Amino acid sequence: MFPPRTKTGIEVMSVNLLMDEETKPVVWRGPVIAGVVKQFWTDVVWGEVDFMFVDMPPGTGDVPLTVFQSLPLDGIVIVGSPQELVSMIVEKAVNMASLMDVKLLGLVENYSYIICPDCGKVIKPYGDSHIDEIAEAHSTSVLAKLPIDPSLASLCDKGVIELFEGDYMERAADLIEKLAK
Repeated sequence: MFPPRTKTGIEVMSVNLLMDEETKPVVWRGPVIAGVVKQFWTDVVWGEVDFMFVDMPPGTGDVPLTVFQSLPLDGIVIVGSPQELVSMIVEKAVNMASLMDVKLLGLVENYSYIICPDCGKVIKPYGDSHIDEIAEAHSTSVLAKLPIDPSLASLCDKGVIELFEGDYMERAADLIEKLAK
């Protein structure tokens, strides 16, 4: 399979790109989805790849296990959000990576805050974050705390997220560039 390219030339592959109807649910058991994940690595013609990002569902299920066991990983970045229940799931993912000897590059928190467009006040709609404590407990870094940003959502909806110009992910980008060297 040849991966489709975004408007700026980034190659992507997704189960949804293989579906006849984009709103059709993917109701596959673990072994089937694990096989598809492996095929995305072995059967897609990627060509020269500087970096490959594998976006996985949250938690510690079949997909992360398959990725950890099947792909040559330089490391992982775990993404969470401020809710206390999500913090527990992030910690489980951190522990799974450790158990599988996969290097944890750092943590990213999504939906961390929103800046009021009228007064500039920082609002934490999901409450106080626990990501710094998790990072400290596991001797890793918080690479980014991403706000709820309507401009990001708009670019995602238009399929051109790579056109976003901002510094939210600067620490994460610096770390990945360092890995390449």
